[in-house]
Amino acid sequence: MLAGGNTMLNETSKTRSLKVAFLLDPANLTSLQTLLSEIQGSLEYKVKFSDGSTTKYSDVAEILAQPNSAKRFISAITASVDGEPGCSLFLTMRGDPEPSVEYTVTGVQRDVGYFADKLDDWVASCTQWYSPFYASNLGVLLTIGIVALPVYLTSCVAKVFPAKGSGWHSYLPVVTLAAVSIAEYWALKLFPRATFAIGYGAKRDQLFRVLQVSVLLAVIVALLSEWLGRYL
Repeated sequence: MLAGGNTMLNETSKTRSLKVAFLLDPANLTSLQTLLSEIQGSLEYKVKFSDGSTTKYSDVAEILAQPNSAKRFISAITASVDGEPGCSLFLTMRGDPEPSVEYTVTGVQRDVGYFADKLDDWVASCTQWYSPFYASNLGVLLTIGIVALPVYLTSCVAKVFPAKGSGWHSYLPVVTLAAVSIAEYWALKLFPRATFAIGYGAKRDQLFRVLQVSVLLAVIVALLSEWLGRYL
């Protein structure tokens, strides 16, 4: 029993990388600080902004006070804490490059397991509902759909207005292909990998949520119309 108990005190390090879509808002950041405060040590945050600058903070309240405007928005947040004896934690959350979430916990085996489980639960609480399209094979299906939709709609238009015809109607297939591709590009922007709902970012997130529902409803209506047109 003694040997088994000593094993739990062996020095251990665990690193985990996750490709998820996440939302960081004041509540999530505050709960993160509560978790990190369990490690008695020096806590530091680094916030990277869209203008290329990186600023250090010692408390979440300082981050929450940032405007996070469209001209200088938050693109990544890193949190680190060095505790005693030898326990440390490093967490990064960003939109690009992958992975979007990555953490490393170092310390005795017992503590590493404890904080890794806590972090996994915390990350799960921040994960967006559409995250599976980033982190699973659903992303492949989405990619196929994105490619197939413009081609399908273009072929439908081409049947009515052949590209080889004369007059302005002959350009409609090409216009359809371009228009649908552009619409898809902007629609995908509404489902970001990293959302920092702080300051003006919270207002952007609220707007995106409304537009997300609108896009999803439009897709559902289009699919139902296609199905009804084929089978009724």
